[in-house]
Amino acid sequence: MDYKYSKGSEWRKWDLHVHTPYSIEQHYGPSADDEVWEKYITDLENLPEDFKVLGINDYMFIDGYERLLSEKTNNGRLSNIDLLLPVVEFRVSMFAGVNFGQFKRINLHVIFSDDLSPAVIKSQFLNTLQQSYKLAPGTEGATWSGVVTMDSLVDLGASIKSNVPPEQLVNYGSDLLEGFRNLNLDEDALIGKLEGNSFLKGKYYMEIDSLK
Repeated sequence: MDYKYSKGSEWRKWDLHVHTPYSIEQHYGPSADDEVWEKYITDLENLPEDFKVLGINDYMFIDGYERLLSEKTNNGRLSNIDLLLPVVEFRVSMFAGVNFGQFKRINLHVIFSDDLSPAVIKSQFLNTLQQSYKLAPGTEGATWSGVVTMDSLVDLGASIKSNVPPEQLVNYGSDLLEGFRNLNLDEDALIGKLEGNSFLKGKYYMEIDSLK
């Protein structure tokens, strides 16, 4: 009988927080540029040989994971990586710790099993996420609500900026970036969607960290 690992126990490196050019905040280059993607994938293929598992994290979306999975499965790329895992990351509404009156926002990471297809993760979880805000306290009609998508983040950012004095807009980023940075989701609602779904239950792992 042939064994893949003939030496007994061996150490393998896992990095479960790898962003792609599809991430809203990233430094690789334009996500629509094929040369950016080619350089990015080549860099992953040139990782030290003890890296075997990567968690692909594009915040609230899994387009980067879906693309890399297709490159590996259909195009023979990333043969040096044994396993790709889909990871989603949310800024949630809870705070952590008290450091002389300073609170830190919490990030929740959900690492899904590779048994789940991107289509199932999207339809059963990501496409169900919603949020609503009152954008300007004390005013009528200044509200926003919607399902979380790239387009809705743009709309949220634009709505936020429309309530900002014009002279302060220089301190703000793009509509997409401002929408993304200001979206917080309820952690109990997120966990309820995961635990209450027969497709997802038992097929994910969660971890939390605080924003620096």
